[in-house]
Amino acid sequence: MDDHTSSELDRLTIRTQHDLQHMWELLMHPLGFRSTSLWVTFIGSDDRPTRFLIEVSESDHVPDPREVANLYDVLQQVIDQDPDDLTVAFLISHPGRDGTRAFDRELSARLLAGARTAGVPLRPIHVADDVAVRAITPDDLAA
Repeated sequence: MDDHTSSELDRLTIRTQHDLQHMWELLMHPLGFRSTSLWVTFIGSDDRPTRFLIEVSESDHVPDPREVANLYDVLQQVIDQDPDDLTVAFLISHPGRDGTRAFDRELSARLLAGARTAGVPLRPIHVADDVAVRAITPDDLAA
């Protein structure tokens, strides 16, 4: 991450889906991926992104509900240890230029269901390929 990206992230406030998309564009710059991955970060109650970004998995398989529950158990531990009221933000990245794929929709649906079950506050899920970052929409989930 270069100094310009770092300072832009320092100033960024996440109040809209566009702000969240911009955050992911900054964090994933330059776009271009060799494999499919799930990324997670946290956003504080002040709507500021944290500097905590992890690649949760590098895989083309959709985790089963038990694996998703385990992920949320870990995320809840992070949330519980932070004095700030954190929310979770996910990004699915994959190589190619084909936009949102069936895999992205299925994984997003699993993550949303897991968040509801675990009571973990979740921001809109985003997908990045080699050319763009985009939000998963209700229409994507209905497809």
